[in-house]
Amino acid sequence: MAKKWLGSLLLPLPLLLIMTFLGLWLLHKQHKRSGRTLVLLSLLSLCLLSTRPVANALMAPLETQYPTHLPALRTQGQDPIQDIVVLGAAQAADPSLPLLSQLGHAGLVRISEGVSLAHAYPEARLIVSGYAGGEGRSSAELYAAVAQALGIAESRIIALPLPKDTAEEAMAIAPLIHGRHALLVTSASHMPRAMALFHHQGAKPTAAPVGHHVKESQGSLPLYTYLPSARYLERSEIAWHEYLGLLKEAVSGQL
Repeated sequence: MAKKWLGSLLLPLPLLLIMTFLGLWLLHKQHKRSGRTLVLLSLLSLCLLSTRPVANALMAPLETQYPTHLPALRTQGQDPIQDIVVLGAAQAADPSLPLLSQLGHAGLVRISEGVSLAHAYPEARLIVSGYAGGEGRSSAELYAAVAQALGIAESRIIALPLPKDTAEEAMAIAPLIHGRHALLVTSASHMPRAMALFHHQGAKPTAAPVGHHVKESQGSLPLYTYLPSARYLERSEIAWHEYLGLLKEAVSGQL
């Protein structure tokens, strides 16, 4: 729990707010130069992280490491797809809501792609994971329910509701797909960390990234899209979270 609190405080918005309040405190204590510098630096950083160019610059290196479109996986000489792995994401298991509304955006795009691939490769198993995190149902259970509602037979689905993070998911799933041709479905920004953790466990799935944030328009964009926006701050925060995750796994020796 302490690690989660620390990780949350290191995200851009809490960290920059802490810097701002520290700067105001320094101003109150008559340390005017240090206080002004800290307040201006934190506010400028917050503005920049809330703009489209900066958010995309942070996100693009993560999302472009693996190809957007899967290659032809059933060409002659290649093994058929045997497993489709969908990693967990945050959910709000409110039974009063429709099933799809109980999934967050990341979870929704991940299981949608997983189900699409399961229909494309009808002999493959669908392995879904993710714990409850204080909710009534785990993301693995919600994924399984969505898959069945969209026409995937229950006998094809393996649900793993216990793994709490990507490292635990890799540990639990790697033995199931060892020596098998598997596709790994997760958000494009999350894919580099996920693939590294699966490789660390001896599994070598094929990446199937979804949920891309960096989308370039073919036409010219209006100027207001370059103004600071909460949407772009969220994009920067997602990228920041992934870089922190990569750093943590590298320090712990898992990458």
